[in-house]
Amino acid sequence: MSKAEVTQTAKCFSKAAKTYSQHANVQKQAANILFSRLAHYNSEQGVVRMFPRMLDLGCGPHENYHRLKGYTTQYLGADLSHAMLASQVNLSASVCCDMDKLALQASCIDLVFSNFAIQWSNSPEMLFQELYRVLKNQGRVILSSVLTGSLAEINTAWQAIDECSHVNTFHTLTKLSKFAEKAGFKVVWTQEETLIDRYDSALKALRSVKKIGANDVKAPTKRQGLLGKAAFRRLLAHYPQSGCGFDVSYQVGFLELQK
Repeated sequence: MSKAEVTQTAKCFSKAAKTYSQHANVQKQAANILFSRLAHYNSEQGVVRMFPRMLDLGCGPHENYHRLKGYTTQYLGADLSHAMLASQVNLSASVCCDMDKLALQASCIDLVFSNFAIQWSNSPEMLFQELYRVLKNQGRVILSSVLTGSLAEINTAWQAIDECSHVNTFHTLTKLSKFAEKAGFKVVWTQEETLIDRYDSALKALRSVKKIGANDVKAPTKRQGLLGKAAFRRLLAHYPQSGCGFDVSYQVGFLELQK
């Protein structure tokens, strides 16, 4: 990212530091899948494997700290937003940095855990190169990422207002796997799931993205600015409703990699 883009992304997540945990519903679903994979890996080994040094990449307010501590003797959280890290002061060691330029020495990490974070990388190729660099030999990465096709309901609603993109462009799982392989990783496991967050109103569904800090849309075209009341009512009216409420759906990819 450019310095301005990094600053803007960090600003959005910092604003959401106090509301993130309450609204990170899909993130928690994704984390459960990652932890199931960790448990599966350990069952294959026959004993609970401890990773001496673990990096929780894009840790936010350390949502997964307590669960991850069961797998490591030295936890390190990393996030672009200082406010996210500071929201759980004294909980753990942490570093504030851009994931594409990790402020870590080479070959120092045994396991990288990353949940719902790498979609914010401006250069996935560079990101996977960085992950490969900081991992020890035989080190592992287990991660989830938002994929193309996510937030379709939000896109549908905005089509009633303008023809611009109001959702970021994400990669496919195949593309992420290729980036990882190019960096030198062996792809051990992949999985793709549709995860859904559900609300009782279109307004809450639209606002949910901002509540988790994911409202920094980098679109190549100029989008609609502040909406008037009539346009805003039209936006809400065109938000698609399922039989159970107003969905915010995410296509989520899961990867386990080995150096």
